[in-house]
Amino acid sequence: MKFKRKLFVGLALASALVFAVLPAACDRKPASDGTDEKLNIIDDNNRNWYEIFVRSFCDSGDDGVGDIKGVTLKLDYLKEMGYNGIWLMPVCESTTYHGYDVTDYYTVEKDYGTNEDFKEMVRQAHSRGINVIVDMVINHTSSSNDWFRKASNALKSGATTGEDAKYIEYYNFSERNQTGYNKLSDSNWYYESRFDKIMPDLNLDSQAVRNEIKNIFEFWLTDMDCDGFRLDAVTSYYTGDVQKNVEFLKFVNDTAKAIKEDAYIVGEAWEGTDAQIREYYESECDSFFLFTMSAGAGSSSSVKQLFSPLLSKPGQKLEGLLLDLQTTYDKGTLAPFLGNHDTARAANMLASKNLIKMGAGVMSVMNGNVFVYYGDEIGMICADTSNDPSKRIPMRWSENDMAEGQVFNYKPQGYNGVINKSLYPNGSVESQKDDPTSIYNYYKAAMRLRNRHPEIARGKIERADSVSPYVAALKKTWNGQSIYLLINLSDTESFEIPLSSYGNVKLADTLNAVGASSVKGDRLLLQPYSIAVLR
Repeated sequence: MKFKRKLFVGLALASALVFAVLPAACDRKPASDGTDEKLNIIDDNNRNWYEIFVRSFCDSGDDGVGDIKGVTLKLDYLKEMGYNGIWLMPVCESTTYHGYDVTDYYTVEKDYGTNEDFKEMVRQAHSRGINVIVDMVINHTSSSNDWFRKASNALKSGATTGEDAKYIEYYNFSERNQTGYNKLSDSNWYYESRFDKIMPDLNLDSQAVRNEIKNIFEFWLTDMDCDGFRLDAVTSYYTGDVQKNVEFLKFVNDTAKAIKEDAYIVGEAWEGTDAQIREYYESECDSFFLFTMSAGAGSSSSVKQLFSPLLSKPGQKLEGLLLDLQTTYDKGTLAPFLGNHDTARAANMLASKNLIKMGAGVMSVMNGNVFVYYGDEIGMICADTSNDPSKRIPMRWSENDMAEGQVFNYKPQGYNGVINKSLYPNGSVESQKDDPTSIYNYYKAAMRLRNRHPEIARGKIERADSVSPYVAALKKTWNGQSIYLLINLSDTESFEIPLSSYGNVKLADTLNAVGASSVKGDRLLLQPYSIAVLR
């Protein structure tokens, strides 16, 4: 795309100035010992979260499957990248590769390791200031779960009392076939199972089930020392009934916080509008994912629309978007993300290298907790956006990972394509680390930018004066401190901006997708696809 607009001040004059040039991705670099004295990380739930599919992330044992010890091995990587929270997709025992059908809520999936491996990983994460939340699937279980097996046996035998019979109320059985039900084999009974016949829905009205959920929460929050939960499929707890979903979520949130007061709860309320997602915040849960900006929204994604060649005022559009979000989500904490294990990847949505970076830049200046899906920081893509296993292929750590066309000899169950270098068009972590213009280094700069300026995640947003409809200008104020954000959404034009327009401020940081923004005296030259923080 090409934007054609007159510059605020002629570039010919600007180029004659001698500017202090900043490094390509960001104007601050970590110290030689890997620390950064400029970081200002607040120990609360406003964190930079990194979503991990353990099976595809890092294989510590050379057995072809990622594992918990592999996550532990990469904790320093995550800390250095600026992530201080990890969301692990399901880690409980399961019959499927993805883990969303739980057979045992109290045991780590054997392919991933042991409960002790998990505890050690959490301990190591906490020692680095990284919180850990786990995917908690309580809408349904596996049909191989003991609860369902015992309930099924009781129904088939006609038992109404006894050890097995008490589990009948754990599920929604019916003698009449209904929408979303499957037949129980060798019987005249049907059971609700809206996702899959191997995933029977739990009867969430049952007090016995709620007692089980409380015990499960106590185990993961106390025994395993987790910091909270990502709640799967919250709109399906009571299909089509938002009010009952919200009421149940209130029970979930209250139960978790009674066990661990600062437990962080984020829910998957996959709805098409912000108003619909906002309804779920009445549950008092901390966050719900902002699907309206993600690849899951398709062409309606608010982030994708910012980069449409038909949009003449993208800066003003971004200002309006962030202010509208602030108004709509008047409680709780936002959870912006670009892609996850159920959507196309960020690189599929944004396509070019510079757009991938600038999309991450827009996300990085948003309020709340940002969530990054493993591999998005190196621009991985999925070959088939309609196929879930295609969205969960292995992380590529080094160039050698592509031996024989696959990464550690693993590909997700149900993925029939070839896993080769074409799915990693921007290279591996290894190949991008020393390239200051890489997607990897941009994500690293973006996450650390959020850590250095806590106002970004927490601040009240106000519009500020802008030099162009292509530049979003925002003021964010938190805890008595204010910053200004200038976000250039033109891919071709630079803008010279007097810092004095924003009072007695200095350039604190830049985040650059194309060229290095620079400053001399009172003049900031904001490059195309560049973000500046003034303080």
